[in-house]
Amino acid sequence: MPDAAVLAANGVSIIYGQGPLAATAVDNVSLNFQPGEVTLLMGASGSGKTTLLSALGCLRTVDSGHITLLGRPLGGQAEAALGQLRSRHIGFVFQFFRLFRSLTAQENVELGLEFAKATGAATQTAAETLAAVGLAAKRHLRPDQMSGGERQRVAVARALAKQPEILLADEPTAALDSTSGRQVAALIREQVKERGMVAVIATHDPRLAPYGDRVVEMRDGRVVRDERSNG
Repeated sequence: MPDAAVLAANGVSIIYGQGPLAATAVDNVSLNFQPGEVTLLMGASGSGKTTLLSALGCLRTVDSGHITLLGRPLGGQAEAALGQLRSRHIGFVFQFFRLFRSLTAQENVELGLEFAKATGAATQTAAETLAAVGLAAKRHLRPDQMSGGERQRVAVARALAKQPEILLADEPTAALDSTSGRQVAALIREQVKERGMVAVIATHDPRLAPYGDRVVEMRDGRVVRDERSNG
């Protein structure tokens, strides 16, 4: 793999437990993720996809192999350093939105910018990003005044506002109806292409296949399929 890869896993294994109770969640996985490409990390529950996504996002360490972020191996770095990498370079989207109910859409995105220590005017950046995801007219609403699809759009905007090089999403459409799920998937794809980000989406939903450039399927911790679309 090239040293300058934005995001890569090289021989990564992750083990839960010790001794006779040890279970390998990720088993010798090597993957290289390209800017402007949407990778769907697919597999049934327990396949290892969410564990791998956590390692790619600097949320957990690996037991062997290494993760490379922006050409820099993550192994041996202190938690504070990993936290800075997460904050500055990675945007996260989760299944259940993780929005603050007492804050408006605008305030939720601004708060994400504060956590990221982003430079510039947070208010303007938040408003512009919400407009980019089609929520300019609803930026003053709280999450309980919005639909599930709109809430997930706010979560996407929060992830995008700090202009990360990498977008990681864990089951971002699982809590949505089919129509809203397709809209959110299309939105993520559109923004990834426009911004030239690396995007990895962990999902078990085959309906998202049209929105990915690449499908990586995992089973029992191993990669069993790695295919790019012809489109």
